[in-house]
Amino acid sequence: MKRFHKFLLVACSIVLLAVTVAAILLFRPATDGRTPGERRRIAEACLTMLRSSLTNEVEIKPDDSRVPEVVRALHPIDIQLAGSDVVVMCAGKPAEYHLSRRPSEPKTWILYVAGPSYSGHREIMRMEHD
Repeated sequence: MKRFHKFLLVACSIVLLAVTVAAILLFRPATDGRTPGERRRIAEACLTMLRSSLTNEVEIKPDDSRVPEVVRALHPIDIQLAGSDVVVMCAGKPAEYHLSRRPSEPKTWILYVAGPSYSGHREIMRMEHD
């Protein structure tokens, strides 16, 4: 009986450790390795593209001279504009930057990153803008 209690204690400890590690990995803040200032410049550049003549197009060529330098510096392989969304797909990490806003918060723009190591889209910053 004593052996069973010891086994049960060890098993519960292992499960608790596994759950703790999973929670840390799953809920840690997403990062793209850039400073908050760099992220803001990326978000503002995406917003600039949404409000420029580029919005007449859905898919933008990454080498288009109207693409802001800060976006070109991400080495995009594809850029898409649709409604209030900008998606910049990159060959590296992160695989994607995505700027959008929620209809319930029309002045709050959210910059997300996505890719294999991000478990879907992960928010990295918010900014208020008209």
